[in-house]
Amino acid sequence: MKSLNLLKKGIALAMTACLLVGCGETAKEETGAVETEASENATNERKILHAGSSAGMFGASNLDPATDWNGWYLSFAGVAETLFKLDDAYNAVPTLVESYDEPTDGVTWVFHLRDDVYFSNGEKMTAQSVVDCFERTLSINNRGESTLAYESMSADAQDLTIVTPYADPTFIYSLCDPLLTVYYVGDSEDYENGAHCTGPFVVDQFTPEVEMVLLKNENYWGGEVKIDEAHLMTFGDDDAMVMAMQNGELDICDGTSSAVLVCNESTGYNVLSADTSRAEKIIFNFNASDFAKDAAVREAIAWTVDREGYEKISNGTKRANWGIYPATLSYGDNSKLDIHIKEQNLEKAAEVLDNAGYVDTDNDGVREMNGAPISLVMAVTENDSTDFCDVLASDLRSIGVEMKTESYLNLDSFETYNGVNWDMSLSGKYMTPTGDASYFFDQDVITGGSANYGGYSNPELDKLAEQLHKTFGDDARNELVFQMEQMLLDDNSYIVYCNGTNTYITSSRVSGYKPCPSNYYYLDANVDLD
Repeated sequence: MKSLNLLKKGIALAMTACLLVGCGETAKEETGAVETEASENATNERKILHAGSSAGMFGASNLDPATDWNGWYLSFAGVAETLFKLDDAYNAVPTLVESYDEPTDGVTWVFHLRDDVYFSNGEKMTAQSVVDCFERTLSINNRGESTLAYESMSADAQDLTIVTPYADPTFIYSLCDPLLTVYYVGDSEDYENGAHCTGPFVVDQFTPEVEMVLLKNENYWGGEVKIDEAHLMTFGDDDAMVMAMQNGELDICDGTSSAVLVCNESTGYNVLSADTSRAEKIIFNFNASDFAKDAAVREAIAWTVDREGYEKISNGTKRANWGIYPATLSYGDNSKLDIHIKEQNLEKAAEVLDNAGYVDTDNDGVREMNGAPISLVMAVTENDSTDFCDVLASDLRSIGVEMKTESYLNLDSFETYNGVNWDMSLSGKYMTPTGDASYFFDQDVITGGSANYGGYSNPELDKLAEQLHKTFGDDARNELVFQMEQMLLDDNSYIVYCNGTNTYITSSRVSGYKPCPSNYYYLDANVDLD
C-alpha cells in the first residue's frame, strides 16, 4: 500500500504543477477580467450549458443514427431515444412503449406504443414509423443482424408486433441498444445532417470531433426541457479540458482520474458518479501457459491483487470488486456468492504456493514450478494502467513470483493474442451493455466464445449458459447466473478487480444532473442551470 500512496502523491504533485503553470501562462497572456461564455450565461435569459469531453464521447461521424456508432452518440446527447431504456439497475423499462405483451408462443412480442410521442419535425410516432426506422437501420448497419434477430415486423396503428426466430427471454433488452434509436423515415430526409428523433434535444450545428450544438426539442413528449441550448465540445487531452473547467468555460466535464484529483479539491465543483458494468479483469492463457493452467498460481495471483489500493489511486473513478458483476445489478449481489478472497493477503498467497510445493530452491528470489522459475508475462495495450501492473509486479515479487509487462498496440482479437507470448493479460469491457448477463459469458467465457482469447473451457458452465438462453423470468435467470459466477470464482479463471464508473464534474450552477450506470445516456430533460 505504501507504493500506492507514493504513486498517488506523485500524480497529485505533477497535475498541480502542470495546472499552475497553465494558469500562470493564461494570466500573463490576458489582462483584466475576462468574462467567459459560461459566466455570461448567468445573466442571459437563455439557459446555455457547456459540456466538455476528452474521451471522445461526442465524436459522431455524422448525424445518421443508422450508420457507424452514431445512434450511440445521439442517444448519449439526448437527441435520440429507444423503445426501452435501462434503469439504474440495468433493467429494461418501457420508454416509447406504453405496455407490451410477452410471447405466449415464445416468439411473438406485441408492443403498445405511446400515443403522445412526436418526432422533432412534428410527425407522430406510430408503429409503422418504427418499422420503417428499424428496417432502414438494419439494412444499413452491419451490426444490425446481431443486435436484432427477427422473423417479421408488422404495424397496426400504435401496436408493433415483432416475431423472433427463436424464444429469446432477453429480447426487450436488445431494444435498449442505441443502434435501434427511433427516428423519422421519409423520402426528403437528410439523415447525415440531422435525423428527426424523439429526444429532448435536436442538433442545431455539428462539426465532427469538435462540437455539437443542441437546442431544446419543442415537440418533446416527456415534459419540460429545462435548458435552451447545449454545447458539447471535444478536447484533445485532460489538461485542456480541466483548464476550461477551471476558467469557467464549462459547466460539465468528464470526471477522469486527473480531473477529479484537481477539481475535487477546488471549491464550487461537484463530483458525481455511478458504478457501471465495465469491468477491468485479468484473463489467463489456458491455451499455452502452464503457469496460467495451474490453479495454485491463479489463486496466489488473486490473493495478491490490491483491488482497494487501485480504487484509491483512481481517485474514486474505479470501484474494487471481489465478485464478477457490479453491485448495481440484480445478479451482482455478492452476498449470494461464496467469495473466499475478500482482501489482499500476501501471506495467504505465499501459503498457497508453499502448499503446492512451489518453492525457491536456488535462492534467486523466484519460486520454481516443475523445475522452471515462475516468471509470468503480463500482456497489456498502451491504454492499460501501467500503475496497476507496476504495483502487482512488486507485490508478486514479494511472494516469489516474477512478472514482466509487455505492451502492445492492440490486443482485441485471436490473431493479436496468438501473435504474442503471454501468460495473463488485462482486459476491460462492458460486461452487460444492454443489461443481459449472457453477453459476458457468451463472448468471454463459454468454450469457443468470440472473445475467449485465453481458451478457458468449462463444460458444466457451458451447459448453464445454454440453459440461460432459454430461461424466462428474472429470478430463474439470476439463479443460473449466480451459479456461473461461482464457477469462475472457485477456479479464479477470471480475476475481476474493479468496475469503472461514469464520473462527471459539474459547476455549482448545474442542477438536476444525474449520471447513469449505463454509458448510453448523458443529457436529459432534467438538467438545469441555476
